[in-house]
Amino acid sequence: MPSEDRRIMFTFDEAYKAIFSLCIQKNIKKPPAGVIVKIDKDAEDENIIYIYVTNETEWKGQRKIEYSRDFMAASLMLFCRGCGIPIPRMARKSVVLGQKNIILRVEISGD
Repeated sequence: MPSEDRRIMFTFDEAYKAIFSLCIQKNIKKPPAGVIVKIDKDAEDENIIYIYVTNETEWKGQRKIEYSRDFMAASLMLFCRGCGIPIPRMARKSVVLGQKNIILRVEISGD
């Protein structure tokens, strides 16, 4: 049976909007207003992702916010739903970090 491997790429701006939207939906603390300049993983724990946000008009430097990979995947899936991009329910979803983007990987097994 054939399988499918899709990658949906998000700019840092889209990733910020996705995170912000899920925070509002779950009624949890929103990220500070600003622009994502870097996304990185924890050196010791692969399940932790750091978002580095800057806002030159309000504060100096960068703020580092910690999210789980599951939270990031959920926020990107919510963004997709809002844009009309279908995500199969039974697919395996994962988050891949790029230098200038973040990727939602969707794998559908033919088994």
